[in-house]
Amino acid sequence: MARNCIAALAAIFFTAPAWALNESFLKDAPVSRLSEDEFKAYWAFAMKTLDATPDGKTVEWKATKAAFTSRITLQRSFTEGTLKCREVIVDSDSHDRQMRARYELCKKGKDWEFRAPSRPVKK
Repeated sequence: MARNCIAALAAIFFTAPAWALNESFLKDAPVSRLSEDEFKAYWAFAMKTLDATPDGKTVEWKATKAAFTSRITLQRSFTEGTLKCREVIVDSDSHDRQMRARYELCKKGKDWEFRAPSRPVKK
């Protein structure tokens, strides 16, 4: 089940073909603790957050079964050409695994795609 979530995460998040990406880090990511249904719920929450949450606000999502909490902080909104983009910090914790990273995503059609690889976030 965790492998399905990891594969789904990689397929959704890493769609930019120009990136040479080693996806092996995802096997140890906190999101790997989610069931497929929990991952779908988390993904829907993240997409709604990107669409509707104002800059400067932090929102939190907790899994119903797995020990997993994720906080998404909307840093800023900007445009790149005609695309609406967001910079976010995602801080996820599954008690035994923790990951914090900054992402830039741009909306293409109805989907959000990564604009740049993640950068570490200082605590």
